[in-house]
Amino acid sequence: MSLINLIYPRYKTISVVGTSKNAGKTIAMNEIVAQAEAQGITLGLISTGRDGERRDVLTNTEKPPIFARKGTIIATVEDAVNSMTDAARAGVEILDVTSFNTPMGKVVLGKVVEDGYVEISGPGSSSTIKRVCNMMQQSGAELVIIDGSLDRRASAAPYVSECTLIAAGASLSRSMDTVLQRTKHIVSLYTMPKADQDILKAAEETIEKGKTIIIDENGCSKPIDTKTSLMSGDLIAQSISPDSRYVVLSGSATFDTLRDIVTGKREGLQIIVKDATRIFLNESELFMLSKLGMDLRVIENINVIAITVNPYSPEGYYFDPEVFLRRMRETIPEIPVFDIMQEGC
Repeated sequence: MSLINLIYPRYKTISVVGTSKNAGKTIAMNEIVAQAEAQGITLGLISTGRDGERRDVLTNTEKPPIFARKGTIIATVEDAVNSMTDAARAGVEILDVTSFNTPMGKVVLGKVVEDGYVEISGPGSSSTIKRVCNMMQQSGAELVIIDGSLDRRASAAPYVSECTLIAAGASLSRSMDTVLQRTKHIVSLYTMPKADQDILKAAEETIEKGKTIIIDENGCSKPIDTKTSLMSGDLIAQSISPDSRYVVLSGSATFDTLRDIVTGKREGLQIIVKDATRIFLNESELFMLSKLGMDLRVIENINVIAITVNPYSPEGYYFDPEVFLRRMRETIPEIPVFDIMQEGC
């Protein structure tokens, strides 16, 4: 099955995130763009940072440019619009200058009127990304592709995008095993089990109000006097009683906070966060807390529909493409894995 058939028409928004810089996000995005255009699907393109420039502004390495066909709706910024002088640049008609500010100026919506290369950008928060996506759809985009930048979390939030593609690349580490295990860890976070069905609504309402509460076996809630759950593990732990059943965290789930909560907790206690973009745990931390009996749940899963692999690093080393593809498929057999450069998809 091709990538586009995994995505459209079932989903109308997809985020493309990477395991590291130069993991192959733009390559994956360009493949989706090409396949969508071949089927006549009108696209919307947006990034959580700035993408499409010829060289990475942080690493100064060459980047694959983003090519857009006539009719594509793009989100960019004022600085990028003002710098569009390259003959290979797409012709863009400005549709709207939004009120969303970035360090490079306001977010601008445009429509490609002449094929060419584009720089895409957008706001950083999940709520504003979602609003811009809605604006692009109202302007005619049938499928919106969100290119995650260094902040890879906002675009993958279920509130923002209906599905997510993970680009895994050799640039993460010279060790193939490390890349495989890090990718597996990301998938495990993104597919974290949901909270019990009977508590989902109450937990979601609590988080939307920015509150942290403890709910007992009888459904009675006890609010915690803190503006955020971050660094409040001791305070939360002190409020846990033998009949506590759920802890709903309004903010991020960090190692220190979770460790304080699970140390000496009652058996069967569920800790609930909004989604995996709120979980900040590396592989060893997740393993350690799991051994302590942590039962971490989410209100919404992140829907990972595919993984792409890039066996080449801009630092000059590479993995055997066939071995890398095979081992990624063996490591994460539940998700389709593609090597775009070697086999297409």
